[in-house]
Amino acid sequence: MPRWNVDFDPYLDNGDPEIVHRVAMTYAYARVIRDIPIPPSVKAKLDALNILRAVRGTTGIEGIELTEDEVRQIMESPRKKPVLPPNRSREEQEARNAQKVMFYVVKELTRDANIPLTENLIRTIHRITTKDINYPDNIPGKYRTHDVHAGSYYPPRGEDIRKLMRGFIAWFNSGAPAAWNPIVRAIIAHFYVVSIHPFGDGNGRTARGVESFLLYQSGVNARSFYSLANYYYQYREQYVQLLDHVRFQTNGNLTPFVLFALKGLVGELEQVHSEVLTNVKMIAFRDYAREQLTLEGILGSSAGQRMSNLLTYLSHGEIVPLKAIRSGKHSLSGLYRKLTTKTLSRDINFLKQRELVIVEGDELRANLDVMTRYTPPLESM
Repeated sequence: MPRWNVDFDPYLDNGDPEIVHRVAMTYAYARVIRDIPIPPSVKAKLDALNILRAVRGTTGIEGIELTEDEVRQIMESPRKKPVLPPNRSREEQEARNAQKVMFYVVKELTRDANIPLTENLIRTIHRITTKDINYPDNIPGKYRTHDVHAGSYYPPRGEDIRKLMRGFIAWFNSGAPAAWNPIVRAIIAHFYVVSIHPFGDGNGRTARGVESFLLYQSGVNARSFYSLANYYYQYREQYVQLLDHVRFQTNGNLTPFVLFALKGLVGELEQVHSEVLTNVKMIAFRDYAREQLTLEGILGSSAGQRMSNLLTYLSHGEIVPLKAIRSGKHSLSGLYRKLTTKTLSRDINFLKQRELVIVEGDELRANLDVMTRYTPPLESM
C-alpha cells in the first residue's frame, strides 16, 4: 500500500440527505435525553458506564483486550492500587490513561467551552494517552521524526509531520471545516489525526480522544460522556477498511467515513436514551407501586411495608427465582423470615392481581411495562 498523500482539499457533501438526517437524529436524541429529569445518582451511573465503554473500546481497537469488569475495577480503584497482575501492568496503564483523557476533556471544556483545536491540545491528549508506558520510539506529547506504519498502512514520513500538523490545524480552524457542522468536524478531525499519524505510538487513541473532545464541545453530551470508540471497537474491521477506503479509493471523498461514524453516534445515543428511559421507568414504578398500596390502605401495615420493600427491589429489573426466596438463599428471604411460605404466596397473588408483578414459572419480576400505559407512544424521530 502506498503512503497517503495528505490532501487538505477533500470532498464532503454537507447537504447529503443521509448526513443531514443522521446529524438531525443525533441532536434530537441529545435534546430528548437532556430534557428527561433524572436523579444525580442515575446520571453518575450512566456517565461512568459510558466512560467505561469508551475506555474499553479505544484500548480494545489497539488489541488490548480487557473485560468490562476489569475496566470497571481499574476505574474505581486508586491509581497506586494495581488491579491486574504485574504481567498486565501495561494494559492497566493503558486503561487508566484512556480514562484520564476523558476526564481531561470534561475539565477543559467545563473551564472554557470554546477552546479551539490546537497542536498543543492534540499533543496534550497524546501525552496523557501514552504517559508512563514504554513504547519504542515514542515520547509522550512529541511528534515523531521517524517513519512508522500501522499494519499495512504507511502514513506520511516523519520529516513531514510538523508541517502537516501546522497545515491541518490552519485548514481545520480557518478553511472549509470551520463552516461545517460541529459533529461532522469532530469526525473529520479524527480521520486526519489518525491518518497523519503524528506520534510514535498511541495515534489511534489520540485521534479518538480528539474526536471525543470535539463531540463533547458540540453539545451532544447531554447527561453523559459519549464516545465513538465503543462503536469503532465493535466494528473494528469495517472501521479500518473505511479509513483506507477514503484515503486511497474515493479521490478525497470523506462522505463514507462520516456516514459510518454518524451511524455509530446515533446508535450510541439511542442506547443511552433507552437506558435513561429504563431508569426513569424504574423510579416511576416505585412511586406508582407505593401509590397503589396506599390506595389499598395497607402501606402503613407490616404487610404493606413488606410488599413495598419487595417491589422496590424488583424495580431494578432483576428476575428472582421464587425457590431462592423460599429456601432462604436470596436477600429477599429476609422479608419473610419467621413467616410461612403461604404469606409469600399471598403477597405475590395480591401484587399479581394489581398487575405490579409478573410470575413466569418460578421466576418473579416487576411489571415495569405497566408504566407505559401512562405515556403516549413516541413518534418516530
